[in-house]
Amino acid sequence: MSNWIKELTNVSRNRPTELREAKDGGVKIVEHTGNFVPEELIYAAGAKPYLMCRGGEPEPPESPLAYLLRFMNPLARSLAGYNMLGLDPVTPFADMIAFQETDCQVGRVSELMEYQKLPVYKLGVPSDWKKTLSQQYYYRALEKFKTSLEELTVEKVTDEKLLDQIKLSNRINKGLEKINELRKGDNPPVTGYEFMRLNHCTFHMEPDKAAESVEAVYAEVKNGQGRYVQGAPRILIAGHAVAIGDYAVIRIAEDSGAMVVSEMMDEGIRPFKWQISTEGNLVENIGKRNYLTKFPPNIFQPAWKDRFEHMKKLIEEYRIDGVIWYQLAFDEIYDMEAACLAKWLGEMDVPFMKMESSYEYSRESMGPLETRIESFIHSIK
Repeated sequence: MSNWIKELTNVSRNRPTELREAKDGGVKIVEHTGNFVPEELIYAAGAKPYLMCRGGEPEPPESPLAYLLRFMNPLARSLAGYNMLGLDPVTPFADMIAFQETDCQVGRVSELMEYQKLPVYKLGVPSDWKKTLSQQYYYRALEKFKTSLEELTVEKVTDEKLLDQIKLSNRINKGLEKINELRKGDNPPVTGYEFMRLNHCTFHMEPDKAAESVEAVYAEVKNGQGRYVQGAPRILIAGHAVAIGDYAVIRIAEDSGAMVVSEMMDEGIRPFKWQISTEGNLVENIGKRNYLTKFPPNIFQPAWKDRFEHMKKLIEEYRIDGVIWYQLAFDEIYDMEAACLAKWLGEMDVPFMKMESSYEYSRESMGPLETRIESFIHSIK
């Protein structure tokens, strides 16, 4: 692992302490569950955000089972589970916990946390994204969210403040995209594991610090040495989410001799390929980028053909040799899409492997997981 990722990881780990100090100084703290809840609005209102997207451990998904069905994906259950185990460092003092209501599983978790008397805010995200009514609903939901933030912080979200935050967000995304472009080379100077960790670190830093850090990383690696064995298979990882802490599949793939050179994930990663317009209605611009401009998440319908077109573009641009589909247990709709992708990629002669995780990474579970990934990598060498 590079020194820069170690340094940034240490900085991001200190974020809960920084937020506790800010809270003591009168600043409001807003936890949120993904990109459909814009951190640009939170910062512009004078609050500080904290992304809830932690996973990869078996205990947190188990802890809420007295209240939730077992047949829910482990990331959704972990949102409540870490807090119930006393392992979430921010939830106990958060002033608002903003959920992006994208599916029924997240909805059940938000209801549980409401039942536990936590300050839950629900932001509706309609799945029928191609309908004008749904688009207007989401834009109005953002306006309502802005008003709620203003009431929380007693601070007006002005166009000037929001524009500053959008520019910082765009700057972070542009920096990440420049690093990502380097991964198109024959032997990238940054690994897939490092790139995912870098994305996660930027969520848990002040935006100006995140922008400076990403730009510094690019300056360091742009002329750097390749990190892989020359000619290693080039892998695209796609699916629901690589949560903060859930790096097993990426690391096993790279330890097995592959290059992870691209991702197509719905959560846990910045939409760095798509900038937010700085002209016109800024709140609506954020909504358009999140809802229409970037590739749609799996839960949006109809979207699988659109998503496959985006995947084909990634396969071509990054010269992908094989696709690992990483889904979470009990994510039925991802399982359905995987069946379509297996057929479509088979017609393109692109090797495809589906992996499913319940965050059970015991020694007994890791053996078969490593064997499957290693066999897949070796089959396309």
